[in-house]
Order: sequence, then structure tokens, then C-alpha cells
Amino acid sequence: MTGYGRATVETGARVTAEIRAVNGRFLKLTVKLLGRYAAFEDRVKTLLAEEGIKRGNIDVSLFFDSEADDGGAYAISPAAVKHYVTQARALARKHKLKGDVPWSALLPLPGVVVRQTPEEDIEGLWQHAKQALLAALKDFNGMRCRDGAACAADIRARLAALAEHHAAIRDAAPEAARSAVQRFKERIARLLAEANVSAPLNPDALEREVVLMADRMDVGEELARLQSHFAQMEAALASGGETGKPLDFLTQELLRETNTVGSKAQDEKVTYHVVAMKGLIEKIREQVQNLE
Repeated sequence: MTGYGRATVETGARVTAEIRAVNGRFLKLTVKLLGRYAAFEDRVKTLLAEEGIKRGNIDVSLFFDSEADDGGAYAISPAAVKHYVTQARALARKHKLKGDVPWSALLPLPGVVVRQTPEEDIEGLWQHAKQALLAALKDFNGMRCRDGAACAADIRARLAALAEHHAAIRDAAPEAARSAVQRFKERIARLLAEANVSAPLNPDALEREVVLMADRMDVGEELARLQSHFAQMEAALASGGETGKPLDFLTQELLRETNTVGSKAQDEKVTYHVVAMKGLIEKIREQVQNLE
């Protein structure tokens, strides 16, 4: 499910947490941090796991505006100055150059002017970051819940449409079987006539073939299982919690049973409803990928 959350905590140091997510079948978590705060990455992942984030392509960013970033004095490094002056004077004596090394030449040299960064309270900073993350997660989860509710409503609507096609197939199946048996008998009669066979066909043999044919075309079991899957999907949607995986499995079963109905029935009316059902199941499958 898609989601977005952002929160800022200011208690001496300012920490901003931002969480974004787009649909994904599995969990792909990316944490973006400045180099010196990279040690927080594992803590962020652990926190999100504890808060139940298990699915989606998720980007988490933490922005720190701490006292260490605001201030920090600059100082001249005596060791660096001594090093440069010693080398410069040695070269001057070697090449018989006059004059001493001016300050204006020393200051731009690497390491002469250094920044003194105040020592940070890393644990305290993490507590601020955690507070910001939890606040951002609240908005993030709220948005995902709304998105999930919309997905669930769409799935329910398609399940209702599936139930209508299911009822139509159930009503049409007996007539489809009778029509198929009648076509079979007519075909046998035509083949016998074309072969100039005058002897009557054994009625027991014909009846046996008709019974076998009717059994092969019987879709009662498949329709019953489909009805059961509809109920199970509705129960999963109503229960909340993790519904993505069980719904994904049930969607596969819906498609399998529907394909079996289509291959058994061999009837135009039934085939029409089977094709419509397969389209609806595919739409449900796409929505299910968005649910945790």
C-alpha cells in the first residue's frame, strides 16, 4: 500500500523523519542517512519491524540539524603550522632564499585551519530520531490504512460480481449438460448414418457413454469450492491484520477452479461467464498485491 508520513522533533537538536512507500509484494526498505549517522540504519530497520512494517517499497530518511551542525569553532593547528614552517625554512636555506614564511601563505594550506566539532550525545540524538520516526509512522500508517480500506472495498465489489457470474453458471450448468448430451447423441446418429450402419446401437452402451460424459461435465464440486473461497476471502478482509498472503493464495485457487469449470462445461453461456470471472480474478490479484 502507498503511504507517506513526516514529523519533526525539536529538543535542542532538530530531527526530521520522512517515510514514503509504494506498492510492493515484498519488503524493500531503504534508509537514507548522513555518513556520520549511518550507525542508526540498523536501529531504524529494527524499529520499523517492531512497528509491523512488512511489505512495500519503503524509503526512510532522517535529517539532523543538531548543535554540532550549527556551531563548531575554528582553530589553527600548531602541529600543522610547525610542519609547514620547518619544511619551508629548510628549503629556503637549501636554495638560499631570503625572508620568512608569511601567515597569508600558511592559512590556506590543508590542515592549518581545523573545525572543532562539539562532541554529540549519540544516544540522546537517537531518542529524538526515534520520537520523530514514531510520529511519522503514525501518519504513514493512517494513510496506508485508508489505502487498504479502499483496496478492500474494491475487492469486495469484484467478489460480489464473481458471485453473480457463479450463480449464472450454476443455473446454466444443467441445461449445458443436457445440450451437450443431445449433441453427442445426434453426432453418433449422424456418424452411423454416414457409415451406412443399419443395426441399432446398443442402448446400454450409449447410456454408459452419456453417464460418463455427464460426469465429466459436472461442475458442482468446482462451484462449491468457489463459493467456499468467496466466503474465506470475505472473512480474511473482515479480520484485518495480515491478509495479503492468504488472499493471494485464495486468488490462485479461484483462478484454478474457474479454469476447471471452463474446461468441463463446453458451453457458450458458461464460457462467457468464465471469461468474465477470470478478468475479475486478475483485477483482485492486482489489488491483493497491495495488501499486507
